[in-house]
Amino acid sequence: KSYIVTGEEATLIHNENVNKLLSMSEEEIIQEREKIIAELDPGIVKFLQDHRLKEEKANKVDVNMVEDSDCDANKFTDNISKFRLEYVNEVKELAYKYPHMDVVEDDKLKWIGELPNEVKIPKDPYPARFSFEGRLLPYCDKGEGVLQGLHNHGDEPERPGYSLQELIQLSRSTVLQQRVIAINTLANIMANASNYDECFDMPLLPALLEADTFLLLRFSLDDPAQPVIAAAAAAISNLIVNHLDELCLDILLGTPLGIQQPSFGVVLDVSKEDVAELKDQELLKLDIIKGALRTDLLTRIKYILVDLSTEPVEIKHMLKTITRIARHSYETADMVFKCPGLLAKVRTLVDKGDEGSYYPEALKLFRILSARSNSLAATIASEFRVLEVLFSFIAGDRAQRHPETMQLTLESFYIWQTFLNYNISLETIGQLTPVLLRLLAAHYGLTDLNGANSDLEHGTALVSTFSCAAKLKPGIIAQAIPMLLNCTRKWMIQYEQGMSKSFQASKLVGASLNFFTHSFSDFDSSRELFPILENIFNKSSFTQAMQRLRKCSWLIRGKIVSCPENLPCLGSVPPTVQEESSLPFVYALATYLLRSKKLKLIDAFINNEEVTKYIIDVLKGQNVRLLCGHWYARQEIYLLVQLVHLYVIAEIKENEALYHKLAFTLLISIQSGDKYLLSDIISKAIFNSKFFRPDVEIVSLKMQELHLEKDNEVNKQQLLTKALEDIKLIESCYTGELGLQGVVAPWPPVTLTGLLNSTQCALPSDWIFMPILRLYNNQRRDENSAEIAVRCLQWFIILEELFPEVSTCLNVTAKYCRLCCVYLAGNDLYRDVTPLLELALYHIMKYSSQLDFEVPIPGLTSFYDFYREVLEQFAFSSYGDHVFGKYVLVPLAQKYNTKYKKLIWSEMGAVLRALTTPVNCVNMEFYLEPLETDQDLLMTYLRAMATGRIREFWCPVLYKVAVHHVSRYIKEKSDKFAQLLQSRIDSLGNHELKELLLN
Repeated sequence: KSYIVTGEEATLIHNENVNKLLSMSEEEIIQEREKIIAELDPGIVKFLQDHRLKEEKANKVDVNMVEDSDCDANKFTDNISKFRLEYVNEVKELAYKYPHMDVVEDDKLKWIGELPNEVKIPKDPYPARFSFEGRLLPYCDKGEGVLQGLHNHGDEPERPGYSLQELIQLSRSTVLQQRVIAINTLANIMANASNYDECFDMPLLPALLEADTFLLLRFSLDDPAQPVIAAAAAAISNLIVNHLDELCLDILLGTPLGIQQPSFGVVLDVSKEDVAELKDQELLKLDIIKGALRTDLLTRIKYILVDLSTEPVEIKHMLKTITRIARHSYETADMVFKCPGLLAKVRTLVDKGDEGSYYPEALKLFRILSARSNSLAATIASEFRVLEVLFSFIAGDRAQRHPETMQLTLESFYIWQTFLNYNISLETIGQLTPVLLRLLAAHYGLTDLNGANSDLEHGTALVSTFSCAAKLKPGIIAQAIPMLLNCTRKWMIQYEQGMSKSFQASKLVGASLNFFTHSFSDFDSSRELFPILENIFNKSSFTQAMQRLRKCSWLIRGKIVSCPENLPCLGSVPPTVQEESSLPFVYALATYLLRSKKLKLIDAFINNEEVTKYIIDVLKGQNVRLLCGHWYARQEIYLLVQLVHLYVIAEIKENEALYHKLAFTLLISIQSGDKYLLSDIISKAIFNSKFFRPDVEIVSLKMQELHLEKDNEVNKQQLLTKALEDIKLIESCYTGELGLQGVVAPWPPVTLTGLLNSTQCALPSDWIFMPILRLYNNQRRDENSAEIAVRCLQWFIILEELFPEVSTCLNVTAKYCRLCCVYLAGNDLYRDVTPLLELALYHIMKYSSQLDFEVPIPGLTSFYDFYREVLEQFAFSSYGDHVFGKYVLVPLAQKYNTKYKKLIWSEMGAVLRALTTPVNCVNMEFYLEPLETDQDLLMTYLRAMATGRIREFWCPVLYKVAVHHVSRYIKEKSDKFAQLLQSRIDSLGNHELKELLLN
């Protein structure tokens, strides 16, 4: 410390001196001391020593190093030297105590330097970096990351955050804290992964799965350190559980289909034997859940829950993981059910409360397992005594004032509804009726539509529970009807007044209407509710509800987000659960009107302009069929089915074509799990005479415009009229062929969970040809095969003639191939339907410009092979049938690939002898233009004519084609090949052919 200079400058000088001394050795310090004393005047040295002593005495500082004010300079400096040398020696001892600390590493010293002022963002893709909270960080920052510890010794030290590769590497560290930080960060990244999908070339979740992240986390779950186990449990949960899916599915609870659950399994085209031979890593690539179960994940989770001291948040993560496993398939749900001690432990978690923790996730797990099958539900209800705790939560006897009380209560209602849907514990409704009535009275007095969402959700759960009971046995809830009627009137009036337009309000009003729909047979609520409904229609309430439905429609505005094939999910947030969505109310209203059959209100519903706009928007959507195959589409599909049925019974005639088209669209949109809906659509809409009112004169005029070949056996002008007369026979044929006879919704259901592929459409887009395809695939003639072929072709002609926009869902090429299957279904089947086949081909050729045999054709792997099959059948059984010949000639038009011409002119040359179709039966322009330039084909033409393989009187169309192209080529071309053709023609012995080709 300086005793001469004061202030900030003294501190700087002192620090500089200290640093200088620390960098010097003992010998250097002694040399410098002697040098300074020798150079300074002794008087100055004496002055400095005296001044130091005075300052120390004034400040009452005890200086042990100086014993006397008269000590000489040597003694003073010796003491200082002794102090400094001891300090230096201590630093050196520390340096040598740790490896490599005695070596100066310049690259590491750079870390104490400043960050670059400017960092240029590259144009090419660069690795993403994340904060410890899992947030995606910008390429560079202004230094905030330094204070948060986000800059590291990686490849990009100037960038804040950690890359996935660095975190995975850090998670394998031998340092416990580093492993915990890395795994927690990965868990946070996985939780936020869906937010960043559009920021990456490859979405985060598939990238993490591809990097075998699950195995890393699974190994971490076996770590003996509790912090690592907790971090791994959170990470595994965030990896395999789609929390957005869970949230959306929970929001749908209380709606008519909300209690039903999707299945998230993977359809593997691998036998069980082959799966058993796969390694764990290979199975994980195909199916994460099955691969996880292969690693004994359930056993490890059970051990952690039972034998380790786990925190509530850790327990919640593991319960969510088990729930996702149960969602995979019945097989995995059964494995959860049979895991020794697992569900017993989960049952104890339901009773928790003494430690201040409750687990609604445990109730949800029981609900998802129960939804898998009625047998699992019955076991859960009886062996695990779940109902006891459900009723205590519903009655408010447990978890009072707990933050998760409402979630516990809602889960209790919905697992109870799951049991009721299976007709399990129906008697408990009567036992709990006093409690339910007390809750209902509280809602009547306190709950308004503009109230808290939690109150509306509770009211929805309560009322929908009554609906479940009414569906099974309406009389059992007779005591509740007066209070339910009061509540429904109150909430409907508030809805009509526009008190709230929220999704929760729509759910509550919809649940109330659903109750009176299910109980309509025992209690006619029309007198009390119809006046309110009339006000809803007369005012703008219903119009506004339909406007909101159009705005929040999945079929209009839905977006499917791709998900990993080995870890399926729903993949998006449906607009139908947005705050403004009115779908629950509109659906419930349509169902109620269909049940009550009040024609005045039905007409008001159907005539609403917004309803028409909604249907138009749905039908004009580009991806309707794709969107219909999603779980979130089911409720809207059900609504559209109700709209069709309402229109059928309505006393209005407007928009017939629109609703008929909607019915046809629904046929190829209804999911396979809801196949029972098709029967009513077929009988009440598709073949309903309300939509078939053609004027006979109009039909005759249409048929006259066809310019068909006259035939003595059948008057073709009567084909369409005859088809319309046979419409009921056509309906009966399709009902049987589509397997819709006796198909009804099972009640009670066997399961409340969709099977794998249950969201696929029940009927293919070419359903009108399914009877023909069945005949073709059977390769045998059924007793009624001719009848089936007739009805199918009649229906095709009706659609093409009267409803052409309906059949546009199948391209023209596919239609042509399906019609060809009639010829392949039997050697002589086509002879019974030749006039219909001719008329059907006319409708195909109206759109000949759209025929394309090179693009993929649904149902065919190779059109070339299919066409070869047609040619073989023609050569074998046609006997020169002209209509069959017209079908054979279609792919031989000039605009199509020459390989089809080469096939018939070379390998299938026998066809030429039987192809007697006259020239006036086809449009020869298709076969003559443009000029053929394929030299091999032209030479084949000439050779066939010269050798007599083709003659005009037995193959007039192709003979004319051959003559035309060969003669034109030698006349219009002057190349060597034209000269070769000319020389070959000149050498012909057939002078008549030579003259024909040269003139």
